Amino acid sequence: MRVTVIFIKEARSKGFLRIGIESDGKKYDFTVSEAEYSAAGSPLVRDKLFQDSFEILERADMKYRATVKALNILSYGDNSERKLKQKLLIAGFSADVADEVLRDMVSRGYINAQRQIRKLILNEVNLHFFGPMKIIPKLVAKGYSKSDVARVMEELQDEGEIDFESAKRHLLETKLAPNADEAEKKKLLYKNGYYVC
Repeated sequence: MRVTVIFIKEARSKGFLRIGIESDGKKYDFTVSEAEYSAAGSPLVRDKLFQDSFEILERADMKYRATVKALNILSYGDNSERKLKQKLLIAGFSADVADEVLRDMVSRGYINAQRQIRKLILNEVNLHFFGPMKIIPKLVAKGYSKSDVARVMEELQDEGEIDFESAKRHLLETKLAPNADEAEKKKLLYKNGYYVC
């Protein structure tokens, strides 16, 4: 396999380079960090690359593209680590590249499960008046752990940020006629995540 560097340019992203490579008639345009370029031996235009240097550049480019994709996904709203990984895998990135990007997103604070869970619970209780039996499965389905959701829910109750009794009253007042019977009330509460005796 003949691998030749055909161009080196500064990328739009600060600290990154675009490396053009031709391999057996096929052309690649990799975007890599300066550190990864150095790890690949800092090849110059018309240099021949060894397979390991090509693989370093190829993986670096995949990580760069996965990072751009992850940031784009996160720009539309919070995602759990699990959901973001699923989206990266669907987009065609390998599991190990997705995991590396996720670690980076978490370390930068772009993914913060506690913050996301708090926001979601506040929304579910204070805007939709849902109870714990509806909220917990909904957040677990989004990729958050049941224990984390239960812990944050308890913290929010202790802080006075959510009040399930108040949410129940709002739910009954806004969704039922004033003359609704007990069976209708129980049905509505159960449907919206409250334990009914």
